[in-house]
Amino acid sequence: MQSGKGDEVIRTISYLITSLIIGATGHLLVKEGVTRAGSSLMAFLNSTVIAGIVCYFLSMALWLPFLASRPVAQAVPVAGITYVLVALGAGFLKGEWLSGIQWVGVFLIGVGVWVLSIEVT
Repeated sequence: MQSGKGDEVIRTISYLITSLIIGATGHLLVKEGVTRAGSSLMAFLNSTVIAGIVCYFLSMALWLPFLASRPVAQAVPVAGITYVLVALGAGFLKGEWLSGIQWVGVFLIGVGVWVLSIEVT
């Protein structure tokens, strides 16, 4: 059975969502690792930092199908959703909550990504 265009779109969006989550996880892992190891070059030997870097690579690999399917001016800003995920992850996992006005900024990033993703015909 051949997969249709709809299946390809679902697969691409699934890769994108997974990529964004893994990318945000990478940011949180690198932050945790450098907090523990310090900001020196030795932090690169910290297993948590290495895990974060691996997440970055996996995130990029999963992001490529989405990038290939959209104009670059639409695709790249979608990565901004990672900022939203990092803000949520930092709050829930580390207790690093943003202020009200900072959440307004996170909301605006989300709205901006949505506006840029609208298909203009």
